[in-house]
Amino acid sequence: MTTEQIIQLILSFLGGGVVVAVLDWVRTTQSERKARRIEHVRSQLQSLYGPLQFFTSQNARLFELNDNFQKAYTKEYVEKKWSQAESTQKRVSQWASETLQIANQYIELVLKNNVSILGILENHYALIEPADVEIFSRFVVDHTRMKIEIGEAGQLKTPFEIYEHLGEISFMRPEFIGAVEKRFKEKQIELGKLLK
Repeated sequence: MTTEQIIQLILSFLGGGVVVAVLDWVRTTQSERKARRIEHVRSQLQSLYGPLQFFTSQNARLFELNDNFQKAYTKEYVEKKWSQAESTQKRVSQWASETLQIANQYIELVLKNNVSILGILENHYALIEPADVEIFSRFVVDHTRMKIEIGEAGQLKTPFEIYEHLGEISFMRPEFIGAVEKRFKEKQIELGKLLK
């Protein structure tokens, strides 16, 4: 074998080895990147978007219940013509009051869920997708305003004229519920694709 052939053989061997090493490095890097992404998406689902979806879906159902009670209340106690007899009026007033108390208990559960949601957001803020930051921060502001501006009895403490300038306070805006539901589904789909 000539020197030139030996050099070509060595170069082809080294070249092949280098190519294999580079390909292995690329595969390893991609695999590690994919593993990190899988772990991140899992964390988002388990620690943030999953728990948020759990509470926001409950709140959505509780809002529906409250709304149904309010509609039934209006139909039965506002629109209906009851006898003006004192005993009838007393019973109707009692039933109306009980109905509103039950409806308000559903909103109290929403407020409890909101405290849990706030804790989730505070403890896992690093997992929030940038597109959700504005909607989530608005929830936090609404929750804070609710605590400060609404009294224990559910009465607005802020003078109404000032309240009108600041804008309404929401127990939970539909955009928040929608954003959580959308992101939860997207993360489930993304994780499924990554695990294939």
